Amino acid sequence: MPQKAAQQSGMPEGRGVRYDEIDMALFRAKLSYHATAEERMASRDPNLVSISEHQARLLRLWEMHQHSREEKNGGSMTPAERNQLAQFQWRYKRLEDLATQGTSLLDTCI
Repeated sequence: MPQKAAQQSGMPEGRGVRYDEIDMALFRAKLSYHATAEERMASRDPNLVSISEHQARLLRLWEMHQHSREEKNGGSMTPAERNQLAQFQWRYKRLEDLATQGTSLLDTCI
């Protein structure tokens, strides 16, 4: 039991820490994109290159909408704005799934 007490005292408490799920989704999407973009752009597979280009455009739009929302409303969102940002998240995730599952799935979608 002393180990647990030592671990708890070593970690700061997360009092008052708040985050927006959509902010975190954008952050994770950016990390994912930057981790794979160079490899996909250098790929000879035109599908992967296209997916990477679409993801880059989608991230720019997503971030632009996010910043305009923050400037306009001071951080609060209407249900329509929340839905729109959730669509960006869904689109990015769908493209990532297509890229990681290979070209066989791309052929079936076309």
